[in-house]
Amino acid sequence: MNDKAHRVPERLQDIREAITNARSDLGALSKEEFLADGKTQRAVIESLIVIGEAAKLVMRLDPDLERRSPDAWQQFRDAYDMRIVLTHEYFRVDAAVVWETVKNDLPQVNALIESLLG
Repeated sequence: MNDKAHRVPERLQDIREAITNARSDLGALSKEEFLADGKTQRAVIESLIVIGEAAKLVMRLDPDLERRSPDAWQQFRDAYDMRIVLTHEYFRVDAAVVWETVKNDLPQVNALIESLLG
């Protein structure tokens, strides 16, 4: 296995860990509580940034993933696009979208990660 092939599972683990962190940081907060809690928003956003950066690296290290698993590729592409907004267009960040992402999208991403790690 070459160096690139070794690095993909490491980045997938990074994504899994960041998903765990985001969900843990959100905890049992209601949407309204989350929207009023800037500290938790910043913690969750940091995890989403990590997910997006790791997703970008996976796509770069394993471009054949797009053919093998188009669903995973699209999720990684979306995560990377969100990272761009969170880091470079922070004035456009909508905390409600962050909430929905953690609640609705991260479980799907986590399932994809599990299937890729086998």
